[in-house]
Amino acid sequence: MRLSNVVSAAALILLVSASPSQGVTRPWTLDDLLALRQVTDPQVSPDGRSIAYVVNELNSDKSDFQTDVWLVASMDGEARRLTASPVADEFPRWSPDGRTLAFLSERPRPGVNAADPATDEGKRQIWMIRPDGGEAWIASSAKGGVSAFEWSHDGRRIAYLSREPKSDERRKAEKEKNDAYTPSMMYAWNRLWVMEVGSDKATQLTSGDFHVSSFSISPDGQKIVVSAQPTPLIPDNFKSDLYVIPVAGGKPAPLVTWKGADEQPAWSPDGRSIAFMSQGGAAEEWYANNHVCVVAATGGAPRNLTPDFDQRVQTINAGYLTWTPDGSAVMFQSARHTAVNLFRAFLDRHGVEPVTNGDAVDTAPSVDRLGDVLVFLREDGEHLREVWRASMPGGTAERLTNTNPEAAAFPAFPKQLVTWQGADGWPIEGLLIYPPGYRTSQPVPMIVNVHGGPAGVNSNTCTLGSRLYPLAMWAQKGYAILLPNPRGSDGYGAAFRAANVRDWGGKDYQDIMNGVDAMITRSIAEPSRLAVCGWSYGGFMTSTIVTRTDRFRAAVVGAGVTDLISMAGTCDIPEFNHSYFGAWPWEDAQVYVDHSALMHAGNVRTPTLIVHGGADERVPTSQGYEFYNALKRVGVPTDLLILPRQPHGPREPKLLRTCAQWHLDWIDRYTLGPPAFPRPRAKPASAAKSAAAAKAGAESR
Repeated sequence: MRLSNVVSAAALILLVSASPSQGVTRPWTLDDLLALRQVTDPQVSPDGRSIAYVVNELNSDKSDFQTDVWLVASMDGEARRLTASPVADEFPRWSPDGRTLAFLSERPRPGVNAADPATDEGKRQIWMIRPDGGEAWIASSAKGGVSAFEWSHDGRRIAYLSREPKSDERRKAEKEKNDAYTPSMMYAWNRLWVMEVGSDKATQLTSGDFHVSSFSISPDGQKIVVSAQPTPLIPDNFKSDLYVIPVAGGKPAPLVTWKGADEQPAWSPDGRSIAFMSQGGAAEEWYANNHVCVVAATGGAPRNLTPDFDQRVQTINAGYLTWTPDGSAVMFQSARHTAVNLFRAFLDRHGVEPVTNGDAVDTAPSVDRLGDVLVFLREDGEHLREVWRASMPGGTAERLTNTNPEAAAFPAFPKQLVTWQGADGWPIEGLLIYPPGYRTSQPVPMIVNVHGGPAGVNSNTCTLGSRLYPLAMWAQKGYAILLPNPRGSDGYGAAFRAANVRDWGGKDYQDIMNGVDAMITRSIAEPSRLAVCGWSYGGFMTSTIVTRTDRFRAAVVGAGVTDLISMAGTCDIPEFNHSYFGAWPWEDAQVYVDHSALMHAGNVRTPTLIVHGGADERVPTSQGYEFYNALKRVGVPTDLLILPRQPHGPREPKLLRTCAQWHLDWIDRYTLGPPAFPRPRAKPASAAKSAAAAKAGAESR
């Protein structure tokens, strides 16, 4: 149930004491948590009788995660594994007649030399299998591999996206080590192809400076609507528009050319309309609302179906909007405070109505051909994500799968909603996890874990499901965990999401610190045993916090932005910085300096660990090195943990485990142990400078 906006500590403890995890004595280990299977991408069969879905789990030697396709009957919930490959099998999609499941797999292509460097580019292909079992067979032979596909409504064709492979000239240059390049020479273009099912015939439909990100086939199979942008660069997503291309080939015809991103098109069942996601021609800002829009398939002025829905529309099913089979509405998902619910936007100006309610996180809906069966994923703080089913309209939802039955032998850690007043008296929400056996008015050590984004949100996902942060391990060790949603977070409307523009580390910092004070006032947190950590923007905020206050005994900066100036020139989304700070560094250097932790590293006293992926392009690894080197030179206890090969978040199981263990050890060492020996202050060059530094330090605290 959802707690009221004003929750007393006593009420929270009553809920904790009533948790079904009481009496469970077997503690979690990091290996147990990593071994939990994760469920994604449910797809109901056209007749509504079966659901294909994907299970992600550790492989046999625990060196990687593998994904397999599973099936569950929609009436009796009997689940079985359909594919069992040591590589990734995912993205299952039913043929229109329901007799075949197509899926993407990295299995070796028959007759292909695995030693050929070109094999890596094209190893992800479309495979097919009968839902009653048997051997899978390969259906595509795309040299650049396949990233997404869709069946035509008659089942005769499949359209797919494939990355343009390296040219023979480029391969030759790399082999001869004469391979200098410019950034544009290495663009990874997505090309749209269409193939005849059951044959090797495939036709490329797009080329040139035209990067396709998503598409949808018309019901009559004669046309494809695509979202395309001028380059594959992520910021150019804001320059994406919709085009219609004949399946037989031809020049793309513009359909929607609004300012900003126009993406994830989906053709209506009757072929008369196309739904898509867009900012509606508004400003190209990373934090702004987007909407479900619709345009006639023959062209004309688009119409916004969600102008009064003050949340961000999230696409579903690997990036596509979903029509109801009768064509009356478009389904999507959206954060609503700490929950995620399913919604539908109606074409008849009826507006938006929720399909699901409550505090759970409901995602990825799929509907059968007649619209009678809805399947989706559901989880909450205490229960892992599973496949759920509901009869439409308005049927009671029921869980179909139980992918981790062994989890019942361990403690569960529900998340409880807490609220407090932030800066300017704004109401701020967060989620709180208690340690087992917590008793009212007995303060415990507390870890503050800040989400990424900044337009992310701490939602009521399962505490056990986090592979990045060992939340269950922290709780077992006796920590309370505060997951705040300061201004800038998603789920609270456009004004709230934009409230930290040009103010990262300002009032959002105050929102977080007011939450810490509220937990101390409620006798939940012990003020002398506090730690803070976060990833990405959460890493930025952690690095900023330790330059502003000495209240935390330990900090861990995960993939954090610590130098906004160098970040703007080295990351893969430089326009993101411009959007949030309203200028480039050369236009307003001071705003970048004021909000960069690196420039204030001399204030830090908190022992601070820095963790960063060795192949991070979103927040380049240099950001971690910069802050680490600064802290080393001002005498703060610090270390830098580099995770080789990892992008903006660790992916490999052994490195995820290492990352979690370092978090545990660092926070325990400095939060539960004796205070770190205070570092000596640098002797200022003059008495005047000393006085100024002392005044600045006092003001920052």
